[in-house]
Amino acid sequence: MVNINKKECYDEKNKDRWSKEIKKHQMLYPNERVVAFIARNYSNFNENKDKKALDIGFGSGRHLKLLMDYKFETYGIDYSQECFEFASSILGDNDRLKSLEIADLRSNHYSPLFFDLIICWGSIFYRTKDEMLKDLKIINFILKNEGKMIINFRTKEDYLYGKGKKFDNNTYILDASSGDYNDICYTFLSYNEAKELLSKAGFVVESSERYDLWKNNLSEKHTWWIFLVRKGE
Repeated sequence: MVNINKKECYDEKNKDRWSKEIKKHQMLYPNERVVAFIARNYSNFNENKDKKALDIGFGSGRHLKLLMDYKFETYGIDYSQECFEFASSILGDNDRLKSLEIADLRSNHYSPLFFDLIICWGSIFYRTKDEMLKDLKIINFILKNEGKMIINFRTKEDYLYGKGKKFDNNTYILDASSGDYNDICYTFLSYNEAKELLSKAGFVVESSERYDLWKNNLSEKHTWWIFLVRKGE
């Protein structure tokens, strides 16, 4: 196993690569699975007006816009200055947007039991399994009792699995063969590993899916576990 400094792996390197990707690929429309989750569980706009929602790793702001459209009191956190600047430029002055922060989740200052809904999409797997558990426990701490979260993890059948330098069990610093993902730290989990991780953090799985996407003329298989969870007792 290659000896790589952990701080270098899942903090500064990821932040730099994430910022560059946002500049190159500015996603404006929400993921269809996130849209389906919101529409299925939060269709009453009047009730949503009294609910607080957080997007962790908001990137270009596409899911923040979705939350505001559904009338949530909307909050976002991302550790990239570039993400903050881009999201701020497209979201405009909307009274449903309560706060955008440039910060790591580890610097959490949200009150316990603060959020009714949390989106954690495409962001949790940039750290090792042990570090993901720490983040998930923070998320559980700030989620209200019976609050819900949608979250995804990369599967071990993803085309990126095994590429680059192995850092930890099923965690890799991706190499040039990964294309745009070069130099990013990714962790890949089996279904049971992901489910167990959520359980250890205090979540109850309400439903789960697997989503596969073939890209670049069917040469790349991107695949994720998707979980809808609620805070446990």
